Amino acid sequence: MTSVRVAVDIGGTFTDVALEIEDRLITKKLLTTSQAPAGAVLEGVTHVLREASLAPSDVDVFVHGTTLATNALIERRGAKTALLTTAGMRDSIEMAHENRFEQYDLAMMRPDPLVPRDRRIGIPERLSSTGDVLLTLDEDLLAAKVVALRDEGVESIAIGFLHSYLDSRHEILARGIVESLCPDVAVTLSSEVCPEIREYERFSTACANAYIQPLVAEYLNDLESRRRELGMRCPMLLMQSGGGLGTLDDALRFPVKLVESGPAGGALLSAELARSFQIDRALSFDMGGTTAKLCIINGGQPRTSREFEIGREYRFLAGSGIPLRLPVIEMVEIGAGGSSIARLDNLGRISVGPLSAGSDPGPACYGRGGISPTVTDADVALGRILPDRFAGGDLTFTKEASFTAIESSLVTDDGFDLDTASLGIAEVVDENMATAARVHAIEQGCDITKGTLIAFGGAAPLHAVRVAEKLGIEDILIPSGAGVGSAIGFLHAPASHENVRTRHLRLDDLVVEELSSMLTEMLQEAEDVVRRAAKHAELTRGAKAFMRYRGQGHEITVDLDLHEIFQTPAPDASHLQKVFEEAFVDEYRRLYGREITGLAVEALSWVVTVTSVEEERPLEKTERPLPTATDLPTVLVSDIATGVSGPASVIDRNHLAKVRIEGPALIVEDQTTTVLPANYEGWLTENGHLQVRRQKATLNHNDRETSHKLKDLQRDIMWNRLIAVVQEQATTLVRSAFSTSTREAGDLSAGVFDPQGRMLAQSITGTPGHVNSMAASVQHFIDVFPAHTMRPGDIYLTNDPWKGTGHLFDIVVVTPVFRQDQIVALFACTSHVVDIGGVGFSSASREIFHEGLQLPIMRFAVNEIFDPNVVAIIEGNVRDSVQVMGDIYSLAACNRVGADRLLEMMAEYDLENLEVLGDYIIRTSRSAMLEEIRALPQGSWTSSMRVDGVDAPLDIVTKMSITAQAVTIDFQGTSPVQPQGINVPMSYTDAYTSFGVRCIVGPNIPNNAGSLEVIRVTAPEGCILNAQRPAAVNIRHVMGQMLPDAVYGCLGQVLPHKVPAEGTSSLWNLLASGQWDQGRSESFMMMSFNSGGAGARPGQDGLSATAFPSGVRNMPVEINEVVSPLIFWQKEFRADSGGDGEFRGGLGQVVELAHRSDGEFVFSATFERVRHPARGRHGGENGMTGRLTLDDGTPVAAKGNTIVPSGRHLIIEFPGGGGLGNPSERSSQARKRDRQLGYVTHEEKEGK
Repeated sequence: MTSVRVAVDIGGTFTDVALEIEDRLITKKLLTTSQAPAGAVLEGVTHVLREASLAPSDVDVFVHGTTLATNALIERRGAKTALLTTAGMRDSIEMAHENRFEQYDLAMMRPDPLVPRDRRIGIPERLSSTGDVLLTLDEDLLAAKVVALRDEGVESIAIGFLHSYLDSRHEILARGIVESLCPDVAVTLSSEVCPEIREYERFSTACANAYIQPLVAEYLNDLESRRRELGMRCPMLLMQSGGGLGTLDDALRFPVKLVESGPAGGALLSAELARSFQIDRALSFDMGGTTAKLCIINGGQPRTSREFEIGREYRFLAGSGIPLRLPVIEMVEIGAGGSSIARLDNLGRISVGPLSAGSDPGPACYGRGGISPTVTDADVALGRILPDRFAGGDLTFTKEASFTAIESSLVTDDGFDLDTASLGIAEVVDENMATAARVHAIEQGCDITKGTLIAFGGAAPLHAVRVAEKLGIEDILIPSGAGVGSAIGFLHAPASHENVRTRHLRLDDLVVEELSSMLTEMLQEAEDVVRRAAKHAELTRGAKAFMRYRGQGHEITVDLDLHEIFQTPAPDASHLQKVFEEAFVDEYRRLYGREITGLAVEALSWVVTVTSVEEERPLEKTERPLPTATDLPTVLVSDIATGVSGPASVIDRNHLAKVRIEGPALIVEDQTTTVLPANYEGWLTENGHLQVRRQKATLNHNDRETSHKLKDLQRDIMWNRLIAVVQEQATTLVRSAFSTSTREAGDLSAGVFDPQGRMLAQSITGTPGHVNSMAASVQHFIDVFPAHTMRPGDIYLTNDPWKGTGHLFDIVVVTPVFRQDQIVALFACTSHVVDIGGVGFSSASREIFHEGLQLPIMRFAVNEIFDPNVVAIIEGNVRDSVQVMGDIYSLAACNRVGADRLLEMMAEYDLENLEVLGDYIIRTSRSAMLEEIRALPQGSWTSSMRVDGVDAPLDIVTKMSITAQAVTIDFQGTSPVQPQGINVPMSYTDAYTSFGVRCIVGPNIPNNAGSLEVIRVTAPEGCILNAQRPAAVNIRHVMGQMLPDAVYGCLGQVLPHKVPAEGTSSLWNLLASGQWDQGRSESFMMMSFNSGGAGARPGQDGLSATAFPSGVRNMPVEINEVVSPLIFWQKEFRADSGGDGEFRGGLGQVVELAHRSDGEFVFSATFERVRHPARGRHGGENGMTGRLTLDDGTPVAAKGNTIVPSGRHLIIEFPGGGGLGNPSERSSQARKRDRQLGYVTHEEKEGK
């Protein structure tokens, strides 16, 4: 019996509809009706049914993917929502990770939580990380709070309690109370929507589900009703983010699983094509009007994940959106679509996205009033889009508007002309997409150069070949109906459900019966869900575990063999442990190129998936035709390689049967156009898919002279590529590191240098202390080992605080890169290792010799083989040799990745060396910084700041001088070197001082030798900021991180309207150690990066509980409670701690710690701002000082070690940031909000 399938995908710009009957595919692309999305859905469905001569009742399968859930979250159009959570934890979804995802932007804002603070209600209850009930649920208080929320008009409630992933009894009990009192209110349990460890992500997911549930229910019920009225009788199935279909009832219960459903359809299409073409490895490339999505397909299946962010508000940067923990197809998304807007940055370079013109008004060529130049406008200007074929001819197309938009925004007398600007837009967006693909491949441990690019979406075929060329991919596949690829992917999607549970387990503690019982229960639950959408289908079952080496913080996903687990007779624990460990090691080696011996393996979460088996398509037949299409019309199209316009053949895709076409050519169809450059050919396969292949490896560059203007453009492209290369380098380090500060907090740096030691590019991932100090470190290596003495395979290393990054915990690794036997670059990286011997991470040292093993600059490896004698010395002098050596391996590996990517770029652009490019980068950056500096007033300014010190207060005295040639900062008059480990080497002083200046002066200019050269920092030898060997520098961050505030004391006089008030500045790390529970002999150590309030900023309140200037991330409470026996009884904002002002200082936080079995523990404090507060500026009040006490009122020292006695709680009150401006100028609306949200409670803080 013939099956009729209809699929609809609503995107940000277009709504795509696909109908399939037998071998016939009918598609329709319409502009999305964003205010009433069902309108375009029904219009498109009616159109394809009419074209197929079918009635609505003939449809057997109707699949829908919608952006409604996504848009409701992004546009904040959800229900009035509340969160019931564990008392003391209501601020977890607002504190987030306590980090700054954009280091140099002082105006950076984290997204507001979906649930405001006054509707986040703490309820007394508590489970431990082992599932023990520490405090029963206070049902009476809960009922009273629920009644109050009902009276307030709350429409939806999320319930999220700590460790509910382990035991949901309190959440279930709370739901019963809510439903009895508020039967019309929607309820979401975090333990049901996301039963995984890490409270921020779990609570965020629960809040997102609750927030959109009423709106999505209204839309889906309305669409279902109108669909039935149309005469469609088949059930509606909903595409989910994980790539499986669910029922309408499933979607109504968990609408958050509909987020990112459209991109999932595209990945499924690519996977199906990969299987039918027997492609082992493919890159799915979906480029629409707003974004581009890339996904790696291995073995005919897309990789899946359980974490992503929705609505990244800040240039698509990680951390700027709402985190969700859900089954999702693993893909990377960037703001690069046909409607992405192009502009010139501060250096006059072309930048594209993430801002989009959307569908209304859309690109200028749409003729709907758009005036900003977009990617589509560039494609028009380059001759790639023919007006009569664009969007099926449904739009009023105007080519002249594209020219006008580009000329008015990008063309300048001394810069780009129209042709080069248009090429620049296309090249920049293609480079951005290729860069995203490379980073994604690094994270997946995959070599995509051996695969096939599968391109779909309205804009992808226009850019596919160039993106593939940049990635070294030779084969490209453009599916039939490529313009509506995601909708086509929906047509054959399986029903699927993924079930997850967190059960922390060391593999050497494995109990087979318990594991098999849990997995059996999970599989049955998943099957019950799938059967609702596929009652009689054959099912497949799979399982995975999130595993890691003990001590690591990032898990990797490991496939499990269910046959091994459920075999008869049952396997013994030792056998299964070996099977799991081998699977983990194989995957770890695939991702990171190595394994680590001698370290235990543990699993954190377990996942099972049940999927219906869909009928496999037959293998695709494809043969390259011998005849070539001839006598074709031509149009002028700009050649991306030369910048010169030349004739390109034009052929309708439908006319390619049994012939092939050679580039340059345009292959046109109603919904898109495929651009075929010279050196490529294309033909249709058996089922109408377009196969594109490179004809020979390279073209002779002598045959195509590149224009001078295009060469100028390519320099900018290569500069951006260098920045992307070092970001890949840093990503490799983060994913493979052992140190908590590296893997969780980003306490690292990665960069590329020329053979003279000049820094050309540095990763955006990293802390300022590492980022800027490493810039000088490489020169010290060259002083010891001149470039001409280096050899391929050499690896150099040091942890010298004065020639590295400030203390012995930071190891710097340098690797030379060779091309054609000549050294062309140096890659360098650094990270903080877990231990280096000595007294540990405290202020107790009195000189460098107390602080641990010192490694002078040395050749550590020859032919990439580590010196075994040095390895033995390291292993014999640190407490955890496996982790320390593991981190050194990670440092070497990330440099190797950077080197490989650099050599690929040099081959692509035929570069013999980096000399010309390096000079351009440094000259341009230096000139841009000087232009910024020359706009400042010239003169000298002084300031001083008193800080706590250890035994007595210390003064940081600052003098800033500004001339036309430089900004100079001198610390003459600063307090002398101290007998404790808080002294700072000059490299670290230079780093944080320069960072403070760069946040105000030229923050958007890339960090390199040129931009840093014009900031000069000096301090007299012997002062605490220029400590000389052998001074103690163990915790140099305590003083070093205060330096931006010291600089702002001067800059605040120069630029009073740009400089923030003082903040907590120095990190308030939580470092505790001691013995585990009774009966467990081993010891524990817990370290968590945490922060107080940042200073108020011009026009904005200060960020609360946020790391500035360091920018590092915190550790989740639930993770800390798993790796230690400590209980966080409280972790929330400290009311009234921010200094009052026109703009209020950021709030500190309150943390309350205790041993769960009432044992004692040691707490190591390294805190500032306890006696001397963060000062307000321009009339703003000071922030509150920090304080440490036991719960009986006993004071605790702010520096040094304290034993917290058995049965006592430690209370840590973090400092607040200073206020900015006169408190009397604070708006009444801001005052009202402060009171409503509980940020301010005291009358005297009201400015009255």
